[in-house]
Amino acid sequence: MNKKLETPEFVDPESVLQWRPVAGNPPGAWELILYIDENTGTYARLLKLDPGHQGQPSPMTHGFEEIVYNLTGEIVDDITGKVYGPGTYAHFPAGQQHGPYSCPEGSLAIEFRYYKPKA
Repeated sequence: MNKKLETPEFVDPESVLQWRPVAGNPPGAWELILYIDENTGTYARLLKLDPGHQGQPSPMTHGFEEIVYNLTGEIVDDITGKVYGPGTYAHFPAGQQHGPYSCPEGSLAIEFRYYKPKA
């Protein structure tokens, strides 16, 4: 699936990793997994949403901490109508309800999903 880098040098992620559809999301959501901790499930990814992407139809919650930093495009909160452009970020603690979202222009974001280690 993903190739481990042999050196700590910076590279174009698309030269060593592959975009894949985001499981469980409507079409038009793509992820590029940058890092994953196989023990906890914690990971970092690029999230690309195609123009016109409509996310899940209702708010969601997760069992992990989530940080989203929007790099390009706009993310629209479908309930409040607020538009979040490049340079905005959100932190969703585990269990916090958020969304649904849409992306009329499309979006590229980086996400960090942190799973607490199992006791």
